[in-house]
Amino acid sequence: MSDIDLGLAFDFIDPADGAPRQLRFSRNLTPPGDPRVFDDAGQLIAVVVDVRRPDNGHTIAVSRPNVRFDDVETALHGWETSAVNGPDTVDLAAIRRRIRAAGPT
Repeated sequence: MSDIDLGLAFDFIDPADGAPRQLRFSRNLTPPGDPRVFDDAGQLIAVVVDVRRPDNGHTIAVSRPNVRFDDVETALHGWETSAVNGPDTVDLAAIRRRIRAAGPT
């Protein structure tokens, strides 16, 4: 599956465990016979991507499945100023709150 990376230059830190994650939108494949490869829905996830870490590949859901990418983008609008903790870190809990408040959770 081809994910859409969001804020790739940042580490999205979950305050619950301190693990640095990448934020991704995991797109849904279309059903057989559909001329498209992906539909416009999927799930916002956060993934540990560091081969040196024992939790490499650990994934947590940030939104519910089958949300529209446009809805996620709308919910995240402005995260660069409201959720950034430092020059390269973002508070993943703040991202979750934005998604929950907008509805696609």
